[in-house]
Amino acid sequence: MNGQNQPSGVYRAAFTIVELLVAIAIGMIILGLSVPVLRQIRRPPLTQATKDFLDACGHARMKAIMERVPMQVVIRDGGAEIVVEPAPQGILGATNGVSAVVWDEGSAEGQAPGSFVRRIEDRDVAFESVVVNMRNFQDAPAAAIRFHPNGTADQFEGVLSWRRTEKRKLTVEVMTGIANAEDFR
Repeated sequence: MNGQNQPSGVYRAAFTIVELLVAIAIGMIILGLSVPVLRQIRRPPLTQATKDFLDACGHARMKAIMERVPMQVVIRDGGAEIVVEPAPQGILGATNGVSAVVWDEGSAEGQAPGSFVRRIEDRDVAFESVVVNMRNFQDAPAAAIRFHPNGTADQFEGVLSWRRTEKRKLTVEVMTGIANAEDFR
């Protein structure tokens, strides 16, 4: 035999172009139907609040470094609102110039409170502890964490809880200005 005859029953395994296109089309239809459903899935309240805090700290740090202007993350109403805004000039110390009077005046004038605003809608999520530069601000109407253009920040430690059952410890490292979260028991 000269090798031109192949034994019957031996086939090369391969997909045709039509089969591949049909498979891709089915995949695209499934993806198109699932995207709206996936957008409606919400994170658990504590996870969302933690993400909002970490995002705010990252935004304030980046903006302070890029714009060479001190920025601050302000926690208002026990964590119901987290705002990033320029830090007031000439005010030093753990309070960072944050007061309920200043906030009320700014709101009355219709000014935007900051460049980054997150409101925590779930009232079961709240800060159990807010400590800035070793000063307790738990009962204060607002507390601020400053981020400086050199990448440093105020020291921050806080405990964020949901229904007082799940807790996260939030920190901001002084030398790097990087915020972290970890489960807290």
